[in-house]
Amino acid sequence: MLLLAFACTTDPQPTAVAPLPAMGTPAIAQDGDGVVASWEGGQLTYDELQGELGNELVLLEVEYLQNRYQVESSALHEVTMLKVLETEAASRSMSLEELLKVEVEDQVAQPTEDEVKEYYPVVARQLRGAPFDSVKDQVEIALLNRRQGERMQVYLEQITAKYTIEKSLPYPDLPRLDVSEDDDPSRGPDDAPVTIVEFADYNCGYCRKIYPTLVELLEEDYEGKVRLVYRDYPLSGGNGGLEPTVAANCADQQGKYWEMHDALMRKGNYSETALLAYAAEIGLEAEAFQACAANVDAALPEIMNDFQHGREVGVSGTPAFFVNGIPLSGAVPKEQFVAVIEKELKKGT
Repeated sequence: MLLLAFACTTDPQPTAVAPLPAMGTPAIAQDGDGVVASWEGGQLTYDELQGELGNELVLLEVEYLQNRYQVESSALHEVTMLKVLETEAASRSMSLEELLKVEVEDQVAQPTEDEVKEYYPVVARQLRGAPFDSVKDQVEIALLNRRQGERMQVYLEQITAKYTIEKSLPYPDLPRLDVSEDDDPSRGPDDAPVTIVEFADYNCGYCRKIYPTLVELLEEDYEGKVRLVYRDYPLSGGNGGLEPTVAANCADQQGKYWEMHDALMRKGNYSETALLAYAAEIGLEAEAFQACAANVDAALPEIMNDFQHGREVGVSGTPAFFVNGIPLSGAVPKEQFVAVIEKELKKGT
């Protein structure tokens, strides 16, 4: 039976416990001048301690608020769907179990033996390569569960449309950091209400993975409303390390930074031959590009300036994003970008 799972536990002999104190700001945080350490000849106040921590506390707060929102969002979705399914079941004078049997289980045909054999390679690794005949029943159950899961998703979409479900869990107000754009390449209108500053490394697989999402945000979902600034944060050295970063900066000298950037992000091959091929594809003057790419030392000051500023604002890995100063770390889901961008756009109206 497919059903959203909820578990309850009870203690047969509950023990009396003292009530927990109300959650709030620690007393020490309410007094910035409060002394948190002292020694003969000196002391340290709470404000001074926070100053030493720099952006670390801000990034921790952002992480906490985002994680909390994700947990609340997941719970909201599950609880809402359960309540709606219960409403539908009641309207048809059924129990929830009966409804799901009619709309899910009974809608999925039992797999044939040929279908089970065809599905076996999909789960063979999970079954540690056991011979088909010895695990046939398990494979059949796995295939049936998969099909029922797919049917469940279709049915949930139908129910969502029928009951016009709308959710309005507010996205949290996240703290911001003062992040410089420097004079780095940007994509999108200069007066866009939302600016995303990205710190990334061409050798970072997650940076390349999230690249199509950024293109969608800029060119489809929020065309004219979002601007992207790219700052270098190379974490690897040696062959395939700085080469693509230098190649992009060299293309910038010929006014074709983003053309090279797109090629580097989409293709991921940074051999000398590949970089020269990209340069030819986007129409760079070959000799000038080769001379520039060979002079890594000339490009280092600009690259290290980006890297140093990234460290100052708390970047420790790539990709790292700052949406109007709001930090987002890693290859976050598109929905998370959308939530922050939408909130920022509403503030500007």
